[in-house]
Parts: sequence; structure tokens; C-alpha cells
Amino acid sequence: MSPPASATVLFDGSGFEHWKPFSFQWINPNDNQTEIQWKSVDNNAMEIAFEFEGKRRKQFLCTKDRFGDYRLHLEFRLPEEGTGNSGVFFGPLYELQIYNSVGKERPGLSDCGAIYQIRAPDVNACQAPGRWQTIDLEYTAARIAANGFMSEKNAARVTIHLNDQLIHDDVRLSLRRNKYAAFPEETTSPIVLQEHGSPVQFRNIWIVEKGNDGEE
Repeated sequence: MSPPASATVLFDGSGFEHWKPFSFQWINPNDNQTEIQWKSVDNNAMEIAFEFEGKRRKQFLCTKDRFGDYRLHLEFRLPEEGTGNSGVFFGPLYELQIYNSVGKERPGLSDCGAIYQIRAPDVNACQAPGRWQTIDLEYTAARIAANGFMSEKNAARVTIHLNDQLIHDDVRLSLRRNKYAAFPEETTSPIVLQEHGSPVQFRNIWIVEKGNDGEE
């Protein structure tokens, strides 16, 4: 899918100018990684490089910009071998799980398309490794009151299509019980790509920001 004219293209294979290393606990606790160790492959895709300067090192990738309400599109490809474990973080670290869950009748909280440890996908839309798969995610950030509190009514919401199948339909994200739950709700947040020991590839990443009325 080509990005619309109103989109910000985050990655099209030409470079990593929209990205930076992400700091999180054991990944980069000192926030001292300045070099991007991901690499461009096959002209228009990206993949984690597991070694940096001859040493194995982990690295998540994070957008330099923060976003509020938006529509995110990206494509990923699972490797032919292994689980293909990865993820896309939206909002204040809600994780959309990427995993080889092909053929699983009832996907769970850690299968492909799950909002990790929070909600299983309504259907298993995962396709076979080696094929490019699409994610289209519409996110509405939580509305935070002037006193810093958020009501259930104003919690963040998300709708997600995986490979053109609806897997989460306007889900309210008021329950924080994943391992990133310590991150507070915020009105803007980055997009983060997870490195979890598997050479998952990404391409064609773009975002369309929305106004406060939810319209593009």
C-alpha cells in the first residue's frame, strides 16, 4: 500500500533519519547507544544487525518524533526459521506482538496480533514466514485532565487490521498489565520496533496524524 499525500514516511528503505535507539531497562539502561545498528536490506526493508563493532548487542528502534492520534501502516516479514519474535509498540508501550502463530486455532495473549499480555486477537490472521504481512493500526491517545488523571471514558483506544483482517475493533486500553505497564499514559508517544533475537524485517512504514476530532 502506498502512503497517502498526508502521510509522514518513517521508512522507505532510503535511510534511518526518522529513527534513534530506544532506552529500556536491560536493552539500553544508560541511554548511551547513539549508533543505529539496524541495516537496510533488499533495497527497501530494514533488519536488526545483532552485532555492533564485533560484539553482540541488543537494540530497539524508536521514532525521533512523538505522535498523538494516528493511523500507522507497516509491513513485516517473519524469517523462515525460528519463532520470528518481534513487536511494534504504540502509545505508551502497548505492544502489538509479531510472532509465528500460523495455524493456531485460538491465538493467545502472546501470539501474532495480540496486544501483548492484554488482549488476544479476535482471529488468527498470521501468514506463513517468508511472506510480507501488513499492519494497519488506528490509535487514539488517552485524554488526560488538567489535574493529571485519566477517566475510563477517556482511555486510549485502538483498532488494528492484520493482513486486511480486523483483529481488534475499537478496543479500550485501560488495563495495563504487561511488562511495560510502569510507563505512564501520555498524550503523545513514539513508535518503537522491538528486537527480540530474531531477524524479522520491516518495510513501508508511514503514519498519518489525526486532529482532535479524530478525522484525518
